[in-house]
Amino acid sequence: MSEKTRISTISRRQFGLTAFGLSALAAGLTACGSGGGSSSEGGAKTLQLVLSGDTNQGGAFAAAAKKYKEISGITIEVVDVPTADITTKLKNAATANDLPALARVTSIDPLWVNQLQDLSDIAKSRGIDENFLQESPDGIIPAIPSDLTAVGLFINKSLFEKAGVSFPTDIAQTWTWDEFVAAVNEVREKAGAKYGVVMDRSGHRLRAMMYEFGSTAFAKEGDKYSADDEAVETLEYFAKINDDQTMPKSVWLSGEDGNAMFKSGQVAAYYSGSWQVADFNKNIKDFEWLSVPLPKKEVNATNLGGGFMVAFKDTGADEEAKKFIDWFYDDANYTEFAKLGGYLPVKDLQVEYPFQQASFELYQKQIAGNEAKGDNAIKRVVSEAYAETPFSGDPLREETVKMLSGSQDAKTTVDNIVKLYNGA
Repeated sequence: MSEKTRISTISRRQFGLTAFGLSALAAGLTACGSGGGSSSEGGAKTLQLVLSGDTNQGGAFAAAAKKYKEISGITIEVVDVPTADITTKLKNAATANDLPALARVTSIDPLWVNQLQDLSDIAKSRGIDENFLQESPDGIIPAIPSDLTAVGLFINKSLFEKAGVSFPTDIAQTWTWDEFVAAVNEVREKAGAKYGVVMDRSGHRLRAMMYEFGSTAFAKEGDKYSADDEAVETLEYFAKINDDQTMPKSVWLSGEDGNAMFKSGQVAAYYSGSWQVADFNKNIKDFEWLSVPLPKKEVNATNLGGGFMVAFKDTGADEEAKKFIDWFYDDANYTEFAKLGGYLPVKDLQVEYPFQQASFELYQKQIAGNEAKGDNAIKRVVSEAYAETPFSGDPLREETVKMLSGSQDAKTTVDNIVKLYNGA
């Protein structure tokens, strides 16, 4: 079944009538007593919100926490830890029975999934798009997406123009993968770029490419994950263009930073995602860049992702945590959060961004026209946490690295991935 994601809008007048923090509901919130996951400082309640990457997104969560303190007297202590460390931090906290009141995460850990509060009432009352909500086996909503991301494509516009190579700007006239590869190689040859394209070392990005080739990208059939011929075809194509000209082998084989390579100006195109827009807007000064439609083979497709807001049970601040989440998703508050951080919304809102409006609108069109087959990517993150045989790591990435190193072919890689997903 195809994923179809609709981003609806409100009028600019409606947007102008709202202001961050003016929620009538939030105005009535008051501080409560202290307990686990929080502390009492001078009579003001403190709740920890553990996350990663807020600094990179303009401090959008920190700004929300500041406003919440002003209207409620409750301190939301934003604990911003490195992305590589947040999984371990929460695992250790769960083991020590010392979980924070709140977290914003990009994956749900089976170790603590049963320690999450039910957010069903907030999801319903705040109008979260049902396409992004996944119930647990016992019928609760344990996590609400905090933001939506989509895989997308950036080009070094200056290099393309120097080489005299054209590029699409409309999804309806997007390039095929063969046309895209030919274009970036022409830019490389004519404009002196070192590489044609770089793709993040991530199964999430590679899964988007599989969708574009018509694969279900290891969707579940019943209780088991499965594969198809299109997945093999994608990996064969991916291996072919990892030739140290079209693509640098160092990213997938050695972990070189694709983001840094693109920002250095030595790469014609970057296959990454919407989360890069805020960073590029701030930090790329030496050349012009542009968000452009993703290439396709069989269908127009992307892969969705994002973060999730969760509230842990039995921290001594259970109700206070849910009150903050409810306030967070108020239209005015959530709009300002998305605007400041460069996030795509998960509810029926239009956001007027202070930068790169065209990029965000392109991503929304890419999402709205998403023809990806297979599991709903957002729901999958939650459902996998409840799997009877949960897997660890990123089997798609890890097995693809083995393929690129020459130790196995594409068919073996796909077979191994299926086994790992199914807990073998």
